[in-house]
Amino acid sequence: MRIEAKEGFSFKRIHDGFIMGEIIYLGIDYSTGEPREDKAEYYEEIEDESISRHMWHEEVAKIDKEFPYNE
Repeated sequence: MRIEAKEGFSFKRIHDGFIMGEIIYLGIDYSTGEPREDKAEYYEEIEDESISRHMWHEEVAKIDKEFPYNE
């Protein structure tokens, strides 16, 4: 089964926040470590604009962990 996000939106997998893109082909998903039937309700549509902000915040968090700020 194929699902497509609205224009200007992409899909994000709910349980781990992974950005999937604009089109998803549902089948068997292994992202939880166990095979399961992929379902549309496992994803949410997010605005493409929020993707870059989300990724930016994740990159900053990685840098903060690697180089903690000390006064």
